[in-house]
Amino acid sequence: MFMEIEHLSVLLGDGGDQGDPATRRGSGDGAVERISAALAELRRARIRPMSRDEANRVTGMLGEMQSMVTYLMCDVARQVAEAGSGLDPGEVLRRGARLPGRESKRMAKIAKQLSGMPKVKERFATGGIAPGHVNALANAAEKVGPEAVNADEALLEAADGMLPDSFDRYARRWSNQKLIEQGLDPLERQRRAREAKMWVEKDTGLGVLMAKLPRPQFEQVRQAVDNHYKHHVRKDGADGRSPDEVRTPKQRLADVLFELATNRDASTGESIGENLGIKAKASIQLILTAQIGVVDGTDPEGRVEIIGAGPVPRQILQTLSPDTELAGMIFDRTGRPLWLGRNQRLANAAQRLTVAVRDGGCFECGAPMHRCDLHHIQEWHRDGGPTNIDNLVAVCRRHHKWLEANNLRVRRTPSGYETHPRDSPQRE
Repeated sequence: MFMEIEHLSVLLGDGGDQGDPATRRGSGDGAVERISAALAELRRARIRPMSRDEANRVTGMLGEMQSMVTYLMCDVARQVAEAGSGLDPGEVLRRGARLPGRESKRMAKIAKQLSGMPKVKERFATGGIAPGHVNALANAAEKVGPEAVNADEALLEAADGMLPDSFDRYARRWSNQKLIEQGLDPLERQRRAREAKMWVEKDTGLGVLMAKLPRPQFEQVRQAVDNHYKHHVRKDGADGRSPDEVRTPKQRLADVLFELATNRDASTGESIGENLGIKAKASIQLILTAQIGVVDGTDPEGRVEIIGAGPVPRQILQTLSPDTELAGMIFDRTGRPLWLGRNQRLANAAQRLTVAVRDGGCFECGAPMHRCDLHHIQEWHRDGGPTNIDNLVAVCRRHHKWLEANNLRVRRTPSGYETHPRDSPQRE
């Protein structure tokens, strides 16, 4: 017997009761009975073979149901907190719903923030936005206050149109910009919170390093590590074997950090001929964007951002070293910066810089630009696509392979990008 998927959303509600859905679901008389009936229906559900359209429809409804169930759990956490019984709401969820500790704490945090975000609460209660969206909004509310989040219609509309991972990055940039507008310096907060620890594990005798760095410094370290890491991958694969048959990625990363810190070979202990610190420094490139009004002083309130790190205070321009390279970007009247047509397949350095400013990293996972290739949306060989800036998108190597392996194409949307099977109809 197959479950009628549409029926389950009714069972999770109040069966036609009137009023605010954000206050109805999970509360009032009969909630336990309705949830019990919904659970009984779900236990009988079986997924039969189906078409792609049916699969999309079913997964959409299941996602909506998941959001509504998560909302109900958050509402339980809220009621436990308000009851004043001394019980930890996160612990109640962890034991009662058998959730991982981190997940139960996350739900308890969301429940606390939702009370000050009624618009977010309503969308969440009706399955309009996913738990990942709400988590990003709760994190933003912790920084700038729930009232600011609830009042920003553009932010809530962005949640409606973006996938959770993309929206999480968007919400972080939004909240950092709000802090700057309030006169707070997120980089200064990071600098004060920086720390590093070193200790030796008693059981294994292994030395352990742990460091928390301000985001710009972390990005510089990450680029230096990634650059030297590629050298080790090539070294491991030089004899034809897979690099991971020689060392695991974690082992290789440990060797990279040792060599960058000591300038000694991780396997032999011998001094490395060239200074890796200088070599790593040469490979580092942080991209900082600023509106021309900020640079020339005509718009002191203009926006400044480090690509990959987010908005930063305008005062950061005063800290730039004399050897910092500056580049201007010129757009045509329609806002299109650079294009090469079919004359050249590979994007040039100026186009790569432009895509970095526009996309900020991999369109799918947000990986930093130094790990990304530029992918033709209309592919060069298969579709005859041009090497134009509006036909290029940043994609990390892992997701580049994912696009090819799953025969997917990328489409630009008003809120970002989405992927579709290549044989699905084109949409303009």
